[in-house]
Amino acid sequence: MEKIVFYEDRDFQGKSYDCKGDSVDLQSFIRRCNSLKVEGGWWVLYERNNYMGYQYVIGPGQYNDYRRWMGFNDCVRSCRIIKNAKGPFKLKLFDRPNFDGQSLELTENAKTIQEKWVRCEVQSCKVLEGSWIFFEHPNFCGRQYLLEKGDYRHHSEWGALKSTVGSIRIIMGL
Repeated sequence: MEKIVFYEDRDFQGKSYDCKGDSVDLQSFIRRCNSLKVEGGWWVLYERNNYMGYQYVIGPGQYNDYRRWMGFNDCVRSCRIIKNAKGPFKLKLFDRPNFDGQSLELTENAKTIQEKWVRCEVQSCKVLEGSWIFFEHPNFCGRQYLLEKGDYRHHSEWGALKSTVGSIRIIMGL
């Protein structure tokens, strides 16, 4: 069963809201989010309403402070369940927009993209199987971008302002 519980205060205190599905506007239920419990499924949290702003991808567990999910602040305004968190996993990266230029195929995590590819820029990509997270910096740090099965002709299509990708991780459900 997919479920996430949001708490307004740290350490699971204050007003709470149980969420069992996608929500475009959490603000009518909670004013802020300082802690949460993921009781089932993988989720992407968004800083703004309508699935906009910074993204935070989180799996089952307890997060007693927003910094535990690499949050920049206590703003969580929308969320949705990640549907395809099962294998197999296959991703094809391109160094130019519209699937042009040199490419690299991945089937596993890349802690540092430059270990596998000379470039740190990904201009376009195809998610052939599974769901993936692009991180702005190596070692799975910085801004996060969820990529589910499909074609992304330009980095702006996965929500990035820049094409810099430091590391890539598979989202693997339980």
